[in-house]
Amino acid sequence: MKIIYLASHEAHHPNFNIDYQDISGKRDIDGDMMQVDLTPYDVIIATPPCNYYSRANYRRETSEYSQKTKHLLPSILKKLKQLNKPYIVENVINYPLMKNFYDQDFVYVYGRHTYWTNIPFNPSMIKQKYENVQYTKKHLRQGGNNVHNVIEYWLEVVRGYYGTQGK
Repeated sequence: MKIIYLASHEAHHPNFNIDYQDISGKRDIDGDMMQVDLTPYDVIIATPPCNYYSRANYRRETSEYSQKTKHLLPSILKKLKQLNKPYIVENVINYPLMKNFYDQDFVYVYGRHTYWTNIPFNPSMIKQKYENVQYTKKHLRQGGNNVHNVIEYWLEVVRGYYGTQGK
């Protein structure tokens, strides 16, 4: 199973063989994740920057970074839906700004995050640690352990799916 993690930031899943698109810690500002050829991959994970969609970002309309990255979430969702490969996309919760993106196969709102996928799974059984974002250092806010645990669980579900498909 060949996996790519788009806009991975500092994600690390040692139990899986994953190509990390921007593991350097520099977020995907200019939409590089949209330029990646996904045809060689069996499974796609994406965590586009959430700055525009974060409810805490009162500067979303004036922030250059927010404006440069706001297209990534809807664009990657559209691209992945057309690929017909297992995918999961994570971002923050903001229904008013994201209401047009809830037409994916499966959408799970769990903890402080929204997950879009075409492989059903049950995130409610995944332990989440309460994160008071207000008192969390800025560099630690991006998803953190909660997102890691959900992605790890989802990858196990996909591994089971591929095991039954003979891959």
